[in-house]
Amino acid sequence: METTHDKFILSIMCIIFPIIGVVLFLFLLGDKDKEKKKMGRRCLLMSIASLPIWMLIALTLKYIT
Repeated sequence: METTHDKFILSIMCIIFPIIGVVLFLFLLGDKDKEKKKMGRRCLLMSIASLPIWMLIALTLKYIT
């Protein structure tokens, strides 16, 4: 990863779009750079953590409308 700004943007994208986190994990897992592998694992964990939040939001919106 180049800068902390890049890491921040990737983190936000993984939270908003969990599927991107999974794809980034698979993509970065094959890299030899340890920092990129670490960011790939972080993206996967953020994606997994954000899924229940998105499910809760979806259920709430379903029952409100």
